[in-house]
Amino acid sequence: MGQLEPSPTMVVPVCSLVLSAGAAASLGAGDAVGFLSDAAEDIFVIAWLLGWVLLVWAAILGGGYAVLLSLRGPSRRPVSRMEAVLGATSLGITAVVLVTHPLWGTGSALGG
Repeated sequence: MGQLEPSPTMVVPVCSLVLSAGAAASLGAGDAVGFLSDAAEDIFVIAWLLGWVLLVWAAILGGGYAVLLSLRGPSRRPVSRMEAVLGATSLGITAVVLVTHPLWGTGSALGG
């Protein structure tokens, strides 16, 4: 019989949630600053890049954690409600940020 691996901790979904909220805040701040002057454009570009870096890491952590939770189900290991809620919330915020700040088109780095 294989050895059971330890259950994941709450650190991963909390980190993913913090990263996705930070990405939303960074991209929102970049939109609020705009790009009409040189100084504002520098801040906008930094905020936009930081937001996308945070969003990519949030998606990696949240997606990986969702896969891990889905693999725990068939093995009959219990999944706590808090783990599922934090993971779903993180993926939900990530999805909303992806929809509202696409890489191209309206809402992208064009200051939409």
